[in-house]
Amino acid sequence: MKDSREPRVVSGVHDHQEVGPDAELADLLERIRRGDGDAFEQVAREQGPRLFRLALRLCSQRADAEDLVQETLLKGLPALKRFEGRSSLATYLTRAMGNLWKNRLRSRSRSRMVDWFRGLGGSAAEDETDLIEPAADLPDPQQHLERREEAVAVQRALRHLEPTRRWTLLLREVEDLSYEEIASVTDVPVGTVRSRIARARAEMRHLLESSA
Repeated sequence: MKDSREPRVVSGVHDHQEVGPDAELADLLERIRRGDGDAFEQVAREQGPRLFRLALRLCSQRADAEDLVQETLLKGLPALKRFEGRSSLATYLTRAMGNLWKNRLRSRSRSRMVDWFRGLGGSAAEDETDLIEPAADLPDPQQHLERREEAVAVQRALRHLEPTRRWTLLLREVEDLSYEEIASVTDVPVGTVRSRIARARAEMRHLLESSA
């Protein structure tokens, strides 16, 4: 006869045998709320590289990308004391960086805006090569040269996109977020996200074909 009795659970043992990601995040946020400097450093260490890769595709200069990430962490980490965990930490910081980037664009004059989009300043071409693998990772030097040229062309085309469309496209293609996740980051309906991405892709195709 099958034993139908419930397995005996000892309070405080089975309930806390495993610590999942939600519990780890809750613990991290609690440490941040207490002003734990190590907790702030942990977030910066874990999220900083990802934010920088995205910032490189937003900014025309490497220094601008570094400044954007630094500002995001300086302003975003203290605000984590009010973070309620309704989205992931990565989503929260990505949204914060996007808002800061768009605010920077709005604060620039028309002439500075042109320079920002074209990215044709002294070190822009060098910064664009950060988006591809080092030569050692590509067996053929010719292949490396072609990849470098493609990366520069894509980066320059990106800077001609309207900022909101560029941001949305990067969240999809670089961050690999779902349409629903992008909608959460940008605070717009999923349908709007799909429309922006479709238009951005069409514009990118046109810009790349025109520059070929």
